[in-house]
Amino acid sequence: MDKETISRIVKRIAEGKCLVILGPELLCENGVSLNTKLEKFLHTSQGNQVKFYQDDEMFKFDSSLPIVVIEDDIQDFYDQLEPNELYKKLADIPFTTIINTAPDKTLNKVFEAKNIPFDYDYYHKGVAQKEYERTNKTLIYNIFGDYTDINSLILTFDDLFDYLFSIMGDFELNIKSELRRATSVLFIGFNFDKWYFKLLLRLIKINENKLLHSHDIQQVNSKSFYSEEFKVAFFGSNSAEEIISELHNQAIEKGLIISKPEIFVSYAWGGESEKIVDKLDVVLQNNNLKLTRDKRDLAYQERISFFMDQIGRGKGIVVVISEKYLKSPYCMYELLEIYQNKDFESRIIPIVLSDAKIYETDSLLAYQEYWTAEKNKLDQKIKDNGGDAIAVIGEEYKLFRRVVDNWGALMTILKDINSLSPEEHINAEFAGIVKTLKEKVKPN
Repeated sequence: MDKETISRIVKRIAEGKCLVILGPELLCENGVSLNTKLEKFLHTSQGNQVKFYQDDEMFKFDSSLPIVVIEDDIQDFYDQLEPNELYKKLADIPFTTIINTAPDKTLNKVFEAKNIPFDYDYYHKGVAQKEYERTNKTLIYNIFGDYTDINSLILTFDDLFDYLFSIMGDFELNIKSELRRATSVLFIGFNFDKWYFKLLLRLIKINENKLLHSHDIQQVNSKSFYSEEFKVAFFGSNSAEEIISELHNQAIEKGLIISKPEIFVSYAWGGESEKIVDKLDVVLQNNNLKLTRDKRDLAYQERISFFMDQIGRGKGIVVVISEKYLKSPYCMYELLEIYQNKDFESRIIPIVLSDAKIYETDSLLAYQEYWTAEKNKLDQKIKDNGGDAIAVIGEEYKLFRRVVDNWGALMTILKDINSLSPEEHINAEFAGIVKTLKEKVKPN
């Protein structure tokens, strides 16, 4: 592994001057290309009405086949694609611009799942496009169209020729500034063996005053051509997986990748609950564990519901249960989000305060009656005011109904978990919680 070259690329990434071009080979499975998989998918539904030219990976559709049928089948195929580990690592690395040469949105799914903001656009054939104005750090640009817009796709030779004429004519790419800004270009999963990629790189002037790098490829003739004509430097015998992993590791070392919050606390502000959380916070910091809590880590103008949803997906969540907690809509929303994500019991660490009384049947029934009454109040307001009330209190009503519907199941689990008293936790300096959390966030 040429770690020195990787280090230079990471430096360009930090400067916002590294462009990555993703090829469809990243989504290959057992050597089967993405378009080959699409051909099999279409053949299953449309039979001999679909012809596939393997060498160029282009299609020809029978003229009697309605375009809407092709569109539906293609959307069904791309909708079911799921990201692999390479895509998850790529999303972590803060590239400013990612050019995708496949029409899928698989990488977009990863960004959305990781809650990483990004801009997205794609090339529209034969349409005058303004220079792209970005609002986020990362732009994902599908250079060969978007599968949800059938008219943008490059599926047939006619599509390809229209596309190349479009770029050569009056309809240049609207990311010219992104291409000019990059001083380093990284090819990942790129198929160098297609003749039209050679032409495309010429048309978009990708090799002007830039350092070009790629993982190793097996096509000797193509490797020689790109080395001589475009000055692409290939990484010895290293695969795309190895290059991405090393980029990811070095980006972590240089602080470019911020670890995803994994340890959260759900509690009601003030009183004994907050005092316990403050003490726990100090102990966890001393044990190199980062506790994410709303008062410190909820950014200005960040949506509260977004932060609470993050808590619901945490690997380890300390839940400080008090009477105030059990009557708080915000706290119950957090608890329900944790509950309705998988592995509820294995992810939560409850600390039950004495005023909560979740071990007493009468108290649990009283809490349930409280939430039922709150739901009924909103129900009556909706009946009295109709649609206008739903617009104002509809979300709150849904929450209260969720609390009532799930109360019994939630409390059955919570009271069955063997948890120490707050005093025992404090006297032991939260040793049990520290040990448990270290296990929960340990890499697999």
